[in-house]
Amino acid sequence: MFNDKKKAGVRVTKQQAIAYIRNNYGVEEDYPWEDLDAFVFRHRGSKKWFCLFMDVSSGCLGLNDNENITIVNMKAPRDMREDLLREDGIYPAYHMNKQHWISLDLREADEKMLGVLVEMSFKATAMKKDL
Repeated sequence: MFNDKKKAGVRVTKQQAIAYIRNNYGVEEDYPWEDLDAFVFRHRGSKKWFCLFMDVSSGCLGLNDNENITIVNMKAPRDMREDLLREDGIYPAYHMNKQHWISLDLREADEKMLGVLVEMSFKATAMKKDL
């Protein structure tokens, strides 16, 4: 799906990912926790989350480098989850339901990958009033 290294695009930064979501979904970040530097993007109608951005140690994803990284948690359809987890940079969701959510390590994401995953999460979390 995304692992064709020869065709991989330029990696997307945290700022570019935020701008992409703002521009394509017409929403702004929401900071629901006072003591955390984490934020969500919500549907305008239902206020349900479709993306959660967090800075965590890479060890939280089972990686060995313990680097501070940005991850984006997104909802994935159950029938696609196992295929997605075979992709570089996609892991079982950190700190969320691992049957329904995935974590994307932004160090491994290009704009195409981000766009596909955000759209998938947007649709998977949408209610009728959100579409």
